[in-house]
Amino acid sequence: MSLLAAIRPDSWDLPLFLHIIGAMTLVGATTLAATSLAAAWRSGSLALTRLGYRALLLGVIPAWIVMRLSADWIADKEGLEDADLAWIDIGFMVTDPGSLILIAATVLGGLAARRADEPGDNPMITARIATVLVGLLLVLYLVAVWAMTAKPV
Repeated sequence: MSLLAAIRPDSWDLPLFLHIIGAMTLVGATTLAATSLAAAWRSGSLALTRLGYRALLLGVIPAWIVMRLSADWIADKEGLEDADLAWIDIGFMVTDPGSLILIAATVLGGLAARRADEPGDNPMITARIATVLVGLLLVLYLVAVWAMTAKPV
């Protein structure tokens, strides 16, 4: 086992720290959103639907931005922008299309939370679609975490 990974310039510390903190917050907030939306699906609870939406809007989106910007920053610092490494490719393949799924889930969650206030409207169909999208995102993010930690060839 080599200690090469333990020796790195101090200038890499901040972008790497931000990337890891952003990714941890991203997975945690996505888990909160998925759990609360799934529970809202089961119980029809407006409070859980709003919690899922707020987790997406105030937790997942900012964490995604921090994680993604710091990923580019650390890749630039390490000189890996053009590297042909599977773990970097997996990370970019998850986050770039995942951003579209994240935006769609957030919009649908917001519509579900807003429609719940209107009498006679059933917001649960949009909340259920948001639940499926957030669940898909969570699986994709966990694959990316695996790729970042296992570093497949």
